[in-house]
Amino acid sequence: MGKGKDLFGKYNDLAKENGVGSEDCQYASVLFQALLMVGERKVFELLEEADQSGKKLALEYSNDHGGEEAIPSNIILV
Repeated sequence: MGKGKDLFGKYNDLAKENGVGSEDCQYASVLFQALLMVGERKVFELLEEADQSGKKLALEYSNDHGGEEAIPSNIILV
């Protein structure tokens, strides 16, 4: 799990360096939302899997809750 934690920190550092609106900042936002959804252990595991496979984490959205805005319902590798 140490590598996943390091990856999480790396992406947050890149977001800080490159600023709001950057691709790195958007990805850090995805990681933070995933952290809120499933907890750090699962996010760190998924980050390790993504790193090994050359993929990234993404949020899967569902708008079947009756509102106008789609809400994240799952975390997937893309």
